[in-house]
Amino acid sequence: MAIFGTLATLSKQSSANFHKALNYLENNNLNDIFKKVSINDPLEVEIDGRRIFAIFQTYETKAISEAKMEGHKKYIDLQYIHKGVEQILVAPTSRMVKEGNYDQDKDLHFSKVADYSNFRLTAGMGCILYPDDLHAPCISIDAPSVVQKIVVKIAID
Repeated sequence: MAIFGTLATLSKQSSANFHKALNYLENNNLNDIFKKVSINDPLEVEIDGRRIFAIFQTYETKAISEAKMEGHKKYIDLQYIHKGVEQILVAPTSRMVKEGNYDQDKDLHFSKVADYSNFRLTAGMGCILYPDDLHAPCISIDAPSVVQKIVVKIAID
């Protein structure tokens, strides 16, 4: 089940590993880190080795017609919008009609779903996406816009 809201909301839903991830987001100067990130050239930062790491991204949102539903098996995503706004499409794996090929190295598959829900994330908001949550992030609201986002990958225990 996907969970979304402010960092305070997300912290009420989480385990020790989530608290490590949230503490990282709350206690680091994200503006300084984003100075090292350019459009479509992400920066990866280890928080707790490969168990918890962050991917800092700057990109332009895309039209809903370009959406691809992705899923993961080894990691939970904590996606946090630092600047900008986007919508994320979400569907439970029970709505999957065709599972895509799974890339174990990237922990990624692109699958087809029967239908989906969507929610809007603005600066200061984030979401937690579990392996049961197929999702298509980076989608424009009304027109393409630039977003700065951190995706914290949290290994499943």
